[in-house]
Amino acid sequence: MVSTPPPQYTESVPGSSSNGTNGFPNDAKVPLGGDGPKRINVLILGETANGKSTLVKQLGIYGGNPDPKVKIGFGNESCTKTVGSHPMSTNLRSYRLDDPSSGRPIKNVSYSDLVDYTDDDAVLVAGDPEEDGKVYHFDLFDTPGLDDSEGNDMEIMADIIGRIGDLPHLNAVIYVRSMEIPFGNSFNRFYDYLERCMPMLFGGLIIVHSRFTTERVAEAKEKGIDLAEDRREAFRRATKGRNNGAHFFMDNEPDPYSPFAMMQSLNSCHQLLRLLSRQLPLKISNIKLLKAPNMTTLDTKVLLALTRLQASLKRTIDKTMADASRSKTQLLRGKRELHRLTSKLAEYQAELAQLDQPSEIVLGTKTVAEAYTLETFFVDGKLWLDKRDVSFDSDCVISHVQKSAGRGCRWLDEDRRGTTWRATLKSSIVRSMDGEATFYTTSQLKHKGEIRLLNGQIKDLKDAIAFHTHSLAETEQEGAEGLGAGVEKLGLDAERVARTIEVVQRDSFDAGLWPVLRKYYLGRDVPTVTDVVEFVRVYDPETAVLMSQQA
Repeated sequence: MVSTPPPQYTESVPGSSSNGTNGFPNDAKVPLGGDGPKRINVLILGETANGKSTLVKQLGIYGGNPDPKVKIGFGNESCTKTVGSHPMSTNLRSYRLDDPSSGRPIKNVSYSDLVDYTDDDAVLVAGDPEEDGKVYHFDLFDTPGLDDSEGNDMEIMADIIGRIGDLPHLNAVIYVRSMEIPFGNSFNRFYDYLERCMPMLFGGLIIVHSRFTTERVAEAKEKGIDLAEDRREAFRRATKGRNNGAHFFMDNEPDPYSPFAMMQSLNSCHQLLRLLSRQLPLKISNIKLLKAPNMTTLDTKVLLALTRLQASLKRTIDKTMADASRSKTQLLRGKRELHRLTSKLAEYQAELAQLDQPSEIVLGTKTVAEAYTLETFFVDGKLWLDKRDVSFDSDCVISHVQKSAGRGCRWLDEDRRGTTWRATLKSSIVRSMDGEATFYTTSQLKHKGEIRLLNGQIKDLKDAIAFHTHSLAETEQEGAEGLGAGVEKLGLDAERVARTIEVVQRDSFDAGLWPVLRKYYLGRDVPTVTDVVEFVRVYDPETAVLMSQQA
């Protein structure tokens, strides 16, 4: 059996287990939520039994823990029931195969021959740590699987995103899907949900194709098939080209008796962690949760109660104002309209405050991965791979680019102008070509048009509010009969209820509300009057008081 060489450093780091390994703690209970500027928070999503937990475990092995305590599920029942935090700290290094007799690196061997190597033919060796042994601190968040026979996909996603909303930031989102599973309806549902919930992270969604075994690749090579490119194309068709994220192909559970399979898996871990180490921390305060169909059942009951309250208030107002003078009626309408405009202004200002800020939004990632092989030397007669020109085009201004490159590779001739980026990746002699570039913009640049529209709407609302305020003041100065405190309150209450109805009718809500709303949306019993009132209290306590008085 091939043993994995330990990482070549001894630094004591947060999240290390008591037994001295630098992977996941074997016994410690780790709280959800890595913090601090050096903590790289990564959310891992995917359907049940597609390899999320095995990916987390293999990354832990790469980090130096020979036996990470990660539960692995089978079949269509998820073993991971809640969002789990798995801190790990590691430097970055690649692996190679050495000849056991000479101790020299194995070179110029065909892929098919490497697949058949055993412990007698090759020894797995860790390379020197990169970046002078710099240690990176990751927090990997394993999540319950979708398509679980015991759960509802949208409820699971809401629970995941609701809990992740407690984090100070996320650096990346990984979606894991087995090579054995095509991109079907369940993927499209998940993909659409994530695109609408997390637009600031969606463009950089990282796809990990699990069970990319050396045997499967060797069989494809014999048939002249590029397995990785075929899979990328299938993803592009399924997503209609909407995503610019990076793709990684790896075997999360390599054959422990195959040095080559172990090397390929660990080097895939190295490439993935290197990309993750370059991802900027992104704010997630404005994540929205989309409502699943079963959630609208409760909404319907709440809206029915609110509509009844609204009708009751209207009847009371109509009865009270039946014999009122024309000026008194106009005064009531004016005050209600002023209240409506003021509420709408506050809504637009809050939305503008979220968009008009310099927080980063990921646009996408470009990757280059091309191995220098035996065929490159003997068939093509090349000592090094040709340089690769890489480009990226965006629909908004690119504000920042985070680049990384493998050993012996470097980015040259970088040119960033507005919405376009160009650069060249070059490798050294007899070196594979390996590099990534992730592109960012800011919320201000991404939402430039929306910000301009909101500023215009806010100006118009302020003008309208000033006009109505002046008109009401003139009416009162002319000696119009006052409304009286009771009538004025009825009018404001009616506008408050109308506003609450509008909020509940929306197809999404702030993820920060999920911990409170969860018990109502996931409750299996018919909601009581008290449940409906308490649900409304989450959005507007004063409307809830009105409902209690009507009950």
